[in-house]
Amino acid sequence: MFTDIKEMRNKREDETYDLTLEISEREFFKVYNNVSDDIADDLIQQYLVDVQDDGRFENVKIKHNKDRHTIRITSDLHYYGNDHTDYNIDKR
Repeated sequence: MFTDIKEMRNKREDETYDLTLEISEREFFKVYNNVSDDIADDLIQQYLVDVQDDGRFENVKIKHNKDRHTIRITSDLHYYGNDHTDYNIDKR
């Protein structure tokens, strides 16, 4: 996993969260060859496992900002009943 990820969260009134992960393009392209939705899903899943977060993600989007030299991944996080999410069995 990446060593330098900036995480930002915003809690909505409906108890869901907006999650944003920002990674330098230099670090991102050491691991991945391109920017795609599949990579964004994989990266969000890996990140949540690494930080032991039980949130379920959806609406994942990825954007390469070439001017700022960053990769930004956004998603919605849900905590249904606050039960444990095992990403090894079910992605969402």
